[in-house]
Amino acid sequence: MTALARLFGLLRPYRLRLACAIACMVVYSLTSTLWIALIQPFMAVLFSGTAMPAAVPAGATGSWLSGLQHAVAGWLEADRPFATFERLCLLILALFLVRNLADYAASYLSVSVEQAATRDLRRRLFGHVQTLPLSWLQDRRSGEILSRLTNDVEALRGSLAAGISNLLKDGLTLLGCLVWVFAASWRLALFSFVVLPPAAWALVTIGRKMRKRSGQAQERMGTLTGILQENISGGRIVRALGAERFEEHRFEGANTGYFRAFTRLRRVSAAAKPLSEYAIIVVAVAIGWMGAREVFETNTLPPERLFTFVAALLAMLSPVKSLSELGGTLAAGVGAADRVWAVLDTPPAIADSPGARSLAPFSGSIRYEHVSFSYQPGVTVLHDVDFEVRRGEVVALVGASGGGKSTTLDLLARFHDPTAGRVTLDGVDLRDATLASLRGQLGVVSQETILFHDSVRANIGYGLEHPDPARVERAARAAHAHEFVSRMPEGYDTIIGDRGVRLSGGERQRLAIARALLRDPSILLLDEATSALDTESERLVQEALEGLMRDRTVLVIAHRLSTVQHADRILVFERGCIVQHGRHEGLIQAEGPYRRLHAMQFRDT
Repeated sequence: MTALARLFGLLRPYRLRLACAIACMVVYSLTSTLWIALIQPFMAVLFSGTAMPAAVPAGATGSWLSGLQHAVAGWLEADRPFATFERLCLLILALFLVRNLADYAASYLSVSVEQAATRDLRRRLFGHVQTLPLSWLQDRRSGEILSRLTNDVEALRGSLAAGISNLLKDGLTLLGCLVWVFAASWRLALFSFVVLPPAAWALVTIGRKMRKRSGQAQERMGTLTGILQENISGGRIVRALGAERFEEHRFEGANTGYFRAFTRLRRVSAAAKPLSEYAIIVVAVAIGWMGAREVFETNTLPPERLFTFVAALLAMLSPVKSLSELGGTLAAGVGAADRVWAVLDTPPAIADSPGARSLAPFSGSIRYEHVSFSYQPGVTVLHDVDFEVRRGEVVALVGASGGGKSTTLDLLARFHDPTAGRVTLDGVDLRDATLASLRGQLGVVSQETILFHDSVRANIGYGLEHPDPARVERAARAAHAHEFVSRMPEGYDTIIGDRGVRLSGGERQRLAIARALLRDPSILLLDEATSALDTESERLVQEALEGLMRDRTVLVIAHRLSTVQHADRILVFERGCIVQHGRHEGLIQAEGPYRRLHAMQFRDT
């Protein structure tokens, strides 16, 4: 399916409302052209005192036009010329009242359809992004993704608006004007259209170029948005390193790139309007000459009919201009649609398999059965990892960075699926379970604490519809967070800023622990939760973690071996393999990587 067909496919759920809008557009187009039938009666009343138009010369065309005008004139005719003129004025007022009411209704209904379709598209896009693999998000600038969900969707909305309103309303009006033009004089009409084929070819060529350059401009906007987002989120490090000038140069490069791409786009699109307008002017001048010849030389065209023809031709000017610009708008929308469909067509890496079942509450064990994993073909991150975690155990994963520890935890949360082997929970392959039932039993506290620009209460209760305030406070107390939260200006209703920037690292971690406590998970995943904290903050967070770990099954990653010495088992990772396992006391006595890590960390104590 083409991008344009998919674009208009968004309108299908609103076809009834769209049909009403189209009906109003038809009424608008009819009333926008019917007034042309009043030109000859109007002139006849003014110059001869009767609404009856002059007789049509022999051989003249447009008999149906003459019939319509005679019918209108018969209804308008009165015993006094002024009374006839009054009726004509009332008819004109009524005609334009209906026209404007139809225009209002069509505009309202078309905007309603366009916005509803755009809302649905945003919903689909946002929902689909939630299903995409973390690697897809990590491989792209967040600003680029934001651009696709905002700028591209807005460009696509503009195409829908133009397609619904301009294409239908202006297209129907143009068609009505064409009927009047041919009815008034087919010879003049054919003569006037001599210049249209080359103009149409030029407009089609311009449309192709505009689509290409519109895509380039949208790409540059994505880059620009990405740099802006990075600069705002990394404002602290930019200022700390004195990199303001560097950022200005980086932004200037992207800004200039967008400027050049957009001006190239506008240079092409700007040619459409003057080209179409000049074509109309050429036609008008040619018609003036040809019409005058038929009126004065051959006497085959009444002057009133010439005025009707000219009025119909001039009425074409506005819809022709609008339709000539439509190509550029549609080209921009189709270019944006290509980028939006590229997101929607990206298959989710992790999804519920057909027939997936809900997991029962965890009661037995977690098994990694000969698990291997690769992010990219040929680059294996985990090699034949095989171990078991029984309910209630605390199992620590230690080793040098890049050893595969975090990936091991990610497989349990099904952020990825193994490329070989399987991970089971109470004997059920995680790929056969629903994601909701799996992740509902997990609690995650990582080194990078993700908080939102919202209140303390909303961050602790994140993901819950209506978290109980009493439970939120109990979770905060258990996480040693209640004391500092109470000192805030508005307590639990205090807004903590984007990503919790108003809090210290230790305070952010304790809120994350409170969030995990509130959910009361059966299985807890701790990924270096204290590695970036100072001594005092680490002590408080460690105390909170001990409360969180009580009576739970825990997999914990830690670089500081002092935090995992009391684990039931320690798994030592090296280059994606488990090279040692056991308790701290046994591992410290054996020659191997654990002993070397321990010696490096405690050699100064």
